[in-house]
Amino acid sequence: MDKVILLSLGARDRLCLEGAAFLAAHARVAPESVSRCDSLAEEALKPGSAALAALFAGVEDSYVVGCSRPRAAQALLDFAGVPFRDRRVEWVALPFDREALKREYGVPWYPVIDRTRCTGCGTCYDYCLFSVYDKTATGAAAGRVRVTAPLNCKTGCPACARLCPEGALIFPFCHEAELNGEIAQPAHRSADQLAATLGDDPMRMLAERRRQKRRPLIDPAKFEQAEKDRITYSGV
Repeated sequence: MDKVILLSLGARDRLCLEGAAFLAAHARVAPESVSRCDSLAEEALKPGSAALAALFAGVEDSYVVGCSRPRAAQALLDFAGVPFRDRRVEWVALPFDREALKREYGVPWYPVIDRTRCTGCGTCYDYCLFSVYDKTATGAAAGRVRVTAPLNCKTGCPACARLCPEGALIFPFCHEAELNGEIAQPAHRSADQLAATLGDDPMRMLAERRRQKRRPLIDPAKFEQAEKDRITYSGV
């Protein structure tokens, strides 16, 4: 028998139907047998979350998992280190209230990485002034970009996701479909698109930000510019 799981990304992730009942009918199981996680984004921040590990720790042959945005849920589970990718999973995208994401920013606000699309180019690492990202220093994964300080991110700012050439960055509570994991195959962003956002010399801009991060403190002028970026890209 399939194990049926209903995932909610958080309080602002509101479904347009009774998700547990829909999934139970879809998988032909009793509604009370549906397992739930009601705040995946919060739970993913807890190292070694027992609640998340338990979701995929059974002996079931296959799983049916329903949520508003499967790409976002999968990236959050990867971030939390949940080994779900070795299981046979049917992902069911459930209709959700997009307006709820526009009314107020969901928290915790932070990015996660779609590992099926990330090429490790480092654009996000170079661009972010708030040390949200780091790179693996040694081993087989050396150079791999990771989200290591998620709560350093500025609530409402998805600027780095706009710049990712592969659309691999997901902000689960952003209302824009291209950035919140709703679109299964986001468009590749060309060098011209990057230049349109950063200016005529995007590599110079990224190099300047990289140098800035190496300093022990962010000087006031740079911080002011970062705040301008936040306003520009988030609309806050």
